[in-house]
Amino acid sequence: MAGERPFPASPLPIGGPRKSSSGARSTMSPKSVSVLGAHPYGSLHIVQPDEPMDIEERQDSPPPPLDPPENLNSRNQVQFSDARTEIQDDSSSLSNSVSMSHSMGGGDVLLILDLPEVYLVGYDTTSFTARHFGGIRDIPPGPHFFWVTHPDSGAVRTGFWIVSSGTHQVHVLQWDKFNETVLEPSRAEARIQAENLDSFHDKLVPYNDPSSVNPEGEKLDTTVQKAANEKWKIWKQLSGHVIEQVLSRVTGQHASSWHVDTTDRVKGAVLLGAEMELEIRFANHVLQSRELNFSFSQHSKTYSANTLGAARSLAATDATSYMMSVMSEPNKELSEVDVVGELQFAFIVGVHLGNDACIQQWWHMVLKLILKAYLLPEYRPVLAAKLLQTIAAQLQYSSEWLDESIMDYSGSNSQELRLALIIYKRRLEEVLKSLGTDATPEQTKVGTAFARVEAEVVALGWDLHADYLRKGKVMMEDGEEVEVEMAELQAEDERGEWAPEVVELDEHGRQRDLVSWND
Repeated sequence: MAGERPFPASPLPIGGPRKSSSGARSTMSPKSVSVLGAHPYGSLHIVQPDEPMDIEERQDSPPPPLDPPENLNSRNQVQFSDARTEIQDDSSSLSNSVSMSHSMGGGDVLLILDLPEVYLVGYDTTSFTARHFGGIRDIPPGPHFFWVTHPDSGAVRTGFWIVSSGTHQVHVLQWDKFNETVLEPSRAEARIQAENLDSFHDKLVPYNDPSSVNPEGEKLDTTVQKAANEKWKIWKQLSGHVIEQVLSRVTGQHASSWHVDTTDRVKGAVLLGAEMELEIRFANHVLQSRELNFSFSQHSKTYSANTLGAARSLAATDATSYMMSVMSEPNKELSEVDVVGELQFAFIVGVHLGNDACIQQWWHMVLKLILKAYLLPEYRPVLAAKLLQTIAAQLQYSSEWLDESIMDYSGSNSQELRLALIIYKRRLEEVLKSLGTDATPEQTKVGTAFARVEAEVVALGWDLHADYLRKGKVMMEDGEEVEVEMAELQAEDERGEWAPEVVELDEHGRQRDLVSWND
């Protein structure tokens, strides 16, 4: 990713978040405990046992509960200490976990426990090689995407989403070194880290300036602040509609963070033989790739077998009715935010994690649905404008912010995108011209949104005007002239009054129903 730069050694280990290792002593220590199952080390803590147990008693005794009793004494809010960090039960959230908040200001805080000493860390539009990375502070409200990977490999990345509510929440994640992925720690460990947040809050990486760890309250210089504003502006355009409902529906996860990685696939995708063998061999659900459930399947047709004639032909060539029918299904009832959110999710996860399933889903939505829904600007202009605005932001981000553009993944798709934009421009002009003065402000905004898309593809050398020479002669290097013809828009050129018609011929091969001066 563009903008990657070496990250200086952070002083975080001196006062940063540490796993409270109660078993980091000899086996005869009275503070040693047995950790069972896949619970992270440090999840169980013994402050001071009343009496030291011998070996037999310790082996026979059951493990203590990991989580403290919820709603103790019917209280939904717990104040830990003078650290001003509180735990509260947020029943309005989709997550079943307890939310933790602090009152030190600046925004939300993200802590990642046990991350290796040198690791490549990325969040939103920024990435860097971090040393002793512990977390990020001053996270602004809205959705945020984080990912990590080894700096030498870069092939497999694991990431997760969080949604900052602007209430100074503390998000705690943990690196699982055995499965090499990021998971949610035990609730007890999350509470312990939140309790000690005030001791290292100022040493966490600032969201707006990850290249330095500044004391709290120190203002950024003008250049850094301007760059931070540009990053935040483009990120809001890329992810503004990725809300909790979209994340839970696509990932199937209902928690305070939504996890994805490079190997996740679209639900219903056909697995290769080697992939099926890996799924069987690694029965651990952590190692198995997850399925992403997008609302618009790549295998669905835009027309129904029950429709016939002109209605079926229109549905096959125009995806408007298909998109509206999927959105109105009783078990989905998707809004404009849901559709745009899935497009944004597919792009962000695809380009940042190298997830092929999400990249293919993005191409499917753009080429087969959005740019084929020619009547959408007339019937759902708000949705059409938001989709075009999102595509424009994605093309800008891909060309200006990433080392590898999404256009590099498939040359054929890029060529198809150019033709689809040419045809969509012509159809949009026809729709707006037919509406004339009756066009609503929302329908007019669709034309403005497409103008931005057109401006972004100029950098690719694309001209979206369809009135260019289709046939001509080209002189070769040896001086020979060869006649060439571009038939890429032949079907579009033969539409409307130029469309071919079926006519009836007489016995002499002449068209019937025409006036003849010879007979």
